[in-house]
Formats: sequence, structure tokens, C-alpha cells
Amino acid sequence: MTEFLTLAPPWVAFILALFVVGVAPRVSGTAVGVLLVGLTIPWMWAVEAGSYLVVSPFGFEQVLFTVDGVTRPVVMLFGFIAAVNLAYGYATSADTRQQLYALSYMGAGVVAVLAGDWLTLLIGWELLAVTATVLVWHHGGDAVRPAFRYAVYHLVGGAFLVAGIAFHFAATGTFVYDGGLVGGLPRALALVGVGVNLGFIGLHFWLPETYPRPHVAASVVLAAFTTKVAVVVLFRVAPDGAVLVAWLGGLMILYGVTQAIFQTDMRRLLSYHIISQVGYMVVALGIGTAAGLSGSFAHLVAHVLYKGLLFMVAGVLIYRTGKHSLKHLGGLARVMPVTFSAFLVAALAITGAPGFSGFVSKGLITKAVESTGDTVLWWILVLGSVGTVLSFAKFGYYAFVRAAPDDLDVRPPSLSLRAVLIVTAIPSVAFGIFPEALLGSMPGDSGGFDAYATSELVKASTVLVAGILGFVVLRTRIAQIHLVDIDRVLYPLAVRGTTALSVGAIAVSNAANRAAASLIERTASAVGAEPRLNDTIQSALVLLFATVGFALGVVLLTPY
Repeated sequence: MTEFLTLAPPWVAFILALFVVGVAPRVSGTAVGVLLVGLTIPWMWAVEAGSYLVVSPFGFEQVLFTVDGVTRPVVMLFGFIAAVNLAYGYATSADTRQQLYALSYMGAGVVAVLAGDWLTLLIGWELLAVTATVLVWHHGGDAVRPAFRYAVYHLVGGAFLVAGIAFHFAATGTFVYDGGLVGGLPRALALVGVGVNLGFIGLHFWLPETYPRPHVAASVVLAAFTTKVAVVVLFRVAPDGAVLVAWLGGLMILYGVTQAIFQTDMRRLLSYHIISQVGYMVVALGIGTAAGLSGSFAHLVAHVLYKGLLFMVAGVLIYRTGKHSLKHLGGLARVMPVTFSAFLVAALAITGAPGFSGFVSKGLITKAVESTGDTVLWWILVLGSVGTVLSFAKFGYYAFVRAAPDDLDVRPPSLSLRAVLIVTAIPSVAFGIFPEALLGSMPGDSGGFDAYATSELVKASTVLVAGILGFVVLRTRIAQIHLVDIDRVLYPLAVRGTTALSVGAIAVSNAANRAAASLIERTASAVGAEPRLNDTIQSALVLLFATVGFALGVVLLTPY
């Protein structure tokens, strides 16, 4: 039976689901699609570790299907999220075309994760960028410009990753994974490319500007895949970690949670928390220990589950009330008890409350960092956790507890929407109650970490109390502060740099043009012709570089 399962990679299930969802009636197509993508869970569970489907269609050895301690839990997770997202899309009235785009996007993520070589990874990586762009763009309206900006960011990031892999191939002669990319320039270039998808600060702005814009079901799937695939690729690029990577992760934690605290748009708040929570994974990989590796991927699993649920909750609030901002919500705990309960599960998980998945994964990461002796990085993790508690105390208070500032017209609930919320919430509770079910399937070594040791319970409780008290004390002041994202400063600088680059490129092209014109004139005079090509070339090049400079300037500078 196991041999049969290795005849094709699990992403074939996504291709089949694409066909079924595209041609079958909406209800039956969704049901069969859910079952097909859900097959990746038992599929990955049953296949033994190893490399399968080794091919050489381009003269280079490619491994299409790799099963190891990283791919097994991540692809199983992606299968679960793909299934619940299809059901959620159905429950929130996503059209068939959006469901197809989402399936394509999720399938591309599975291709990238399962790859056993850099070439196959690049195929999945670029498909992920293209399909995400189309998924966002499909919503139209104010989602179009973020989709375009998403494409620009990921085009540039992809170019850096391609360059790093090309240099690696030149040095090693193979694309097959073997201990990460070559150090030096190849690895540095790849880290920049991966850093775009991870949301390194300064390369992150696409994330909070894109995820709040499309259909609510599209936001759920985007939150689950792009940055998490990047975490897997970060491990492939630098499996032994790097101090700089760990500190970049620390910056993501502090910056992301600080921005999140002051947001009122629900999905924008959650988007900044993606940056912060991915920062925990980056820190854990950066320290380069077995416990850090285990903690990073345990947190990846926990994060996808509770953050997907949080985006679903926000989507339900938007879908049923038509309101995107916390400013216009209130008193919904009684009106939406199932949604409120789902929010509590997800909020307690992301804040690291005992009994929930985030308590286990965050606890292991904090313990792993503590074992390195890096006190400053340890405090960054703790402060990030306090800020997370404060942020979700704010979310819960404004959406569910306080009296609504205005009369809300709440859309009637549906059974399918309630069912999706309940199913998605279950793993966040189960992994918190049974930590070994989460940690036992992770790569690395948790080192006998006892999540429910007294010291861990005390730390988690202290963080919860500090965060809640912080919200109580600062609640009115938070509403009066409006932070500016760092990219609002970087964009004008980038525009000046782009303009200077374009001017320089035009000058170089003119010099080359003059040299070429001289050569053309001499050649033409020898054959008795009168060349007119020079003016055409010069005009075309000037127009090209001016257009590129102008386009990049508009993309970088134009506010929403």
C-alpha cells in the first residue's frame, strides 16, 4: 500500500479537486473537493520517510516527492487547512472561480514544501506567487492595487532566490538538497528572497496591505500558506541557523506586535500578528538548535491553526455585519455565541494560555532561546507575548464585550459556517491538552520539554496577567495613537532611488547608443546606406527606462 502511495505526489489531489470543483455542482463539488485535499493527511501519514519520484526532464535530477520530519507535518497541516478553507469559502459565498484560484494556490504551496531539490522548489515558489496575485486580484475593487504590489514584491524576492540557487548550482553542480545552500553570496541572496515572503521588516509591507483586501475566505488561505512555505524554505536554505536570522526574527516579533496593537481593521491587525508570530519561528530556526527546530515547526502548525481560525472569525464578523473595523462592532458575544467561542479558543491559543496549542509551541521556543543564554532575545519573546495578550484583549473587548456604538444589522447564521468554526477550533485545544501529539511529530528534538512544568505555567500566567492589565490601563490611550508603518518612510526613499537608477540607466544606455550609432554609421557608409536606426533605438530605450522608473515609483509611493 505504501509503495502505491509513492507513485504520485500528494499535490495530485489538489489537481483532481480543481477539476471536480470546476465542473460539478457547487454543493457536491465542494464536498468532493474537501475529501480530495483532505486525503493528503492519511497519505503523508502512511508514506515512509524517503525521496520518491526522482526525474530528470531537463537534464537535472529533480525530486518531486520528499517525506521527512519537515514535510510530513507541514503537508498534513496544509491538507487540513485546504479542506476547511474550501468549506469556509462555500459558507461565505465565495464564487467557484475563487475556489479554483485558492486550490491552485494551496496546491502550489504543497509542491514547494514536498520538493526535494531547488529547481522543483522554484517552480512551486513562483506558482505560489502567481496564484496568490490572481486570488487577490479576482476580488476587484480596492484589492487590485495590493495584488499588483504583491506581485512586484514577490517578483523581486523570487529573482533573489533564483540568483542564490543559480550560484549554488554553479558551485555544486546539483539542485538536489544537501545541507542547505552554499555559504556566502548564494545563501545571502536566497535569504533576501525568502525574507520577502517571511515578512522581514522593511520587506514586509505587502502583507498587511494585501491580506485585509480580498474576500474573507481568500484571507484565510493566504494567512496559512505564503509565510509558512517561506519558513520551510528558510530551513532548507540555512538548516544550521544564523545569528542574524534570529535577530531579524526578534525584530519581526516586536515590530509586528506593536503595529498590531494600534490597528482597528480586524484583518490588518491579524496581518501584523502574522509578522510577529512568524518572527517566533524565525528566531527558533536562527538559533540553530534541535529544540529550536522542533519549536519552530510546532509553532508553525499551531499558528496556522489558530491564525486561520482568527481570520475565519474576523471573516464571519465581516460577512454577517458588513463591518471591517472594531470601531463599529460590539456586544456580539450574545448574538454570535459560536463565533465568540471560536474567538476565545484562537485568542487563548495565540496568547499562549495553558491548555491551548500556542502555550506548548511558544513555551518550547522560549525554553530553546533561554538555553542559548541570549537574555535579550529571550526578553523580546516575552515582550512579544505580552503585546499579543494586550492586542487580543482589545479585539475581544471591542468586538464581543462592550456595547455596540451603533445598531448592527446581523445576517442570520448558517449551519455550515458554525460547523467550519468548530472543526477548525478542535486541534488548537487538542494539541494544548496533549502536547506530545504536537511535539512528537516535529523535526529536531524537544529535549524532554515539559510544557506543564510549574515554571512554564508561572511564566504563561504572568504574561497573561501583564497583557490584560496593560489593556485595562492603556485602553483609552491606544485609541488615540496612530502609528505609521516604516514603509511609509521607506517608499519615498525607494522612489528617489528608483528615479536615480532610471536616470543612470538612461545615461548608460545613451552612451552605449552613441557607440552603437558610430558603429552603425561606419557600417552603413561602407554599404552606401543611410542609417536611421539610431534614433529609434535611443527613443525606445529612453521610453523603456523612464516607464520602468515611473511604474516602480507609482507602486512604491502611492498610498491606499
